[in-house]
Amino acid sequence: MVVVALVAILAALAAPSFIGAIANQRVNSASQEVQVLLQFARAEAVFKRTQSSVTADGQKWEAKVGAAVLRETVLPAAVTVEAGSANGVVFEVTGAARPAVGSAPYTLKFSATQASRVQCLSVTGAGLVRQQRVAAGQSCP
Repeated sequence: MVVVALVAILAALAAPSFIGAIANQRVNSASQEVQVLLQFARAEAVFKRTQSSVTADGQKWEAKVGAAVLRETVLPAAVTVEAGSANGVVFEVTGAARPAVGSAPYTLKFSATQASRVQCLSVTGAGLVRQQRVAAGQSCP
């Protein structure tokens, strides 16, 4: 009985850190999914020798060539994504990138409630996709 009580106390103490760890993992996973989608769209633009784009509509992200959707991913509702410049990026046949609106770089900030860190994605004018982790509350570089 004493052992059960001790296990219950330890579980109650550890629960908040597990919640934070789960939130951090959701943020990390969502940013990696979008990073893979961006890299896929760039590769398709170079391979097919035509422009491709990645656009967001709420939690749904799509890689397209023209109007044809090549791949899509839906992010968890618990993850919030803030775009620094536009809601999409266009890849040219050379692999170069530009935001659908505005100028490079294209930046995204992924966060979640109770997460202790955020993930930042940026797409440079050359089409490189970079990911960086910063503490929650900080802005993306």
